[in-house]
Amino acid sequence: MGARGVGRLWAIKVSHVIRWSLLAKVGTTSAMKLTVLIPLVGFFLLFNQYTESLLTLPNFLREDLGLQSGPSLSPRNLYYTYFGLCFLGVGSFLFAIFCPREIGSEPNIDRYVINAPSINAPVIAKDDFRTLLDLRFSGLRSSDDDAGNTPDFPDELGSEFHGLMEELYKAVDDDVDGAPEVMLGSGYLDFTKLARSIWNNVRAQWVWTQPFYSAAPNFARDIAFVKYRFLDYTRFRMRLAVALVYLVGFLLLLKPTLHATALLALAWLQAG
Repeated sequence: MGARGVGRLWAIKVSHVIRWSLLAKVGTTSAMKLTVLIPLVGFFLLFNQYTESLLTLPNFLREDLGLQSGPSLSPRNLYYTYFGLCFLGVGSFLFAIFCPREIGSEPNIDRYVINAPSINAPVIAKDDFRTLLDLRFSGLRSSDDDAGNTPDFPDELGSEFHGLMEELYKAVDDDVDGAPEVMLGSGYLDFTKLARSIWNNVRAQWVWTQPFYSAAPNFARDIAFVKYRFLDYTRFRMRLAVALVYLVGFLLLLKPTLHATALLALAWLQAG
């Protein structure tokens, strides 16, 4: 395996770690949403006439520790704090723009599937099926139907999609005369060409493609689950960018946090 293949495997591993649903555990918190305002108002909050007093340990804490004068936090830490919060704010802004709406509103796939709006709405279930087909085939050339195991489309998504198509096929088996053959010469089933034909929505093929849409409401939860999984892996480069921005922000905030902890520990030791 060449360097390109190794890089692709690492990208796939990273893609599993930075799925939208995992980034949402950070990006959807109330505290993180507020950091979006930091680049706009942070300067006035952090760099003002009260900064010096805020950098010194309060009087009651100095008295409790038996100190005549409290150690001060380095003004440089203000910059770490400010830019750390700015990075988190930028990350939250990018997350809010590019994270799929379904995941941003519900980061937990189990709760999403249980409360999926398509369960009691056949029209929404059919629309979810169309969206799923778009996610599977949009942007792919016909020769790329079997392309898989990429950061945006790992192998397990293909398996889940195949399982869903197999169940739909069984449900409409009597109404698919003229559909592409799903049985390969090797004896294995392959629903890729069938699913692509349904997605193409050619009028001449409606006689056998429409039964799949008609059956979709009976598999509303399954479709919602696979759709959510597909959305979770979309826009790998943007997910990577958001994750890196968050990481830089937390690392910048780590420095003043450790410094303040060290000062408190030193003050406690001196008091003892």
